Amino acid sequence: MVTLPYSSHLPIPILASIFDEVTNSYKFYWFLAILEQVREQPETRLVPLELLLARMVANVWYPTNYFRLSFGKQDRLGNVAMQLGKISGLPMDSPCGRVIETAQQHIREQDKLGKAILSLADYVPYRFLRPFFAQTLRGVKDSEVNCRIRQLAENTFQDSQPCLYRFVETPQPAIELHPKWLEYLQQHLGILTGFCLWHLVNYLQRNNPNVPNIPGKLFEPQERDLRLAREFWNLVLSQVQGITCIYSGQPLQQGNFSIDHFLPWRFVAHDQLWNLVPTPKEVNSAKSDNLPDPMYIDPLARLHYRAVQTVIHTPRASSLLEDYVLLFKVSAVGDFQNISFPQFCNTFRQVIAPQMQIAANMGFATGWRYTI
Repeated sequence: MVTLPYSSHLPIPILASIFDEVTNSYKFYWFLAILEQVREQPETRLVPLELLLARMVANVWYPTNYFRLSFGKQDRLGNVAMQLGKISGLPMDSPCGRVIETAQQHIREQDKLGKAILSLADYVPYRFLRPFFAQTLRGVKDSEVNCRIRQLAENTFQDSQPCLYRFVETPQPAIELHPKWLEYLQQHLGILTGFCLWHLVNYLQRNNPNVPNIPGKLFEPQERDLRLAREFWNLVLSQVQGITCIYSGQPLQQGNFSIDHFLPWRFVAHDQLWNLVPTPKEVNSAKSDNLPDPMYIDPLARLHYRAVQTVIHTPRASSLLEDYVLLFKVSAVGDFQNISFPQFCNTFRQVIAPQMQIAANMGFATGWRYTI
């Protein structure tokens, strides 16, 4: 749990409780959009609603379009991001700035998608402030809540314990961050971002049970570093003769192979060695992000068993086999000498088969087999 820094001038306990009761992702991405704006333009108090909404869509772009996370049945924000991908033709790995620009373009054109994005402003900016006026709003009809929050935000803006922002209409619909709150956001930007992301991860984990590495799927992925994998497989190929690709049967040579993620990287979002196999470049390209046919699980396990039994006798065993130690829950690399192939293969099946089913449920293409 992330604790927020105290301030004698601001109602911090209210902000700390802002995510206590959430049924969708709007509040998380609204607050992240505000924090990003403060990070990029720390002295700017007026922030156009259009820009914040576009930032929300851009921030949910990778979790939905790239990593295929579910945001729950009631959540429209993820659906809006997916619609933007279909209508605009933006590649799923588009940079954040390009997604923001495209979303803003649809908003300005006020087409169907633009109106869908704008409709998020009907509730999100108001519901985020509701905890600041919880007592006053008790018993108020839902149809009147937005108007009352707007009035309360304006009327209490000069109070000793103000809310985060108020609403303004000139030169365009925007929020105005209270100067005391702006200073607080500037001073504690890292902590506040961590606070929001901690709650967001918990929310996404509830909607994506058993999906691996949720925290690694919130933003645009960083460039992958497969140097350890290449060192590992080059070492194995230098020690063992006759190793072939598990998909194509083609012989593999030291220094002349690609690294394939057996379970697609977009699903696992990690580069742990037990999920990586050497393949010819054309095989890796053909497989892409598809889930391999389950017939390949045993060949995968057999290849890794040979690799582990080879590396265990080298000086680099401790560092190269760390991922396997964690997967098999053994105390040291030497324990692998006492694991038979059937035991090794069974562990691979127990880990990989359920993950393949989860990935299939998320929409990843299944049953891929290599064909010439």
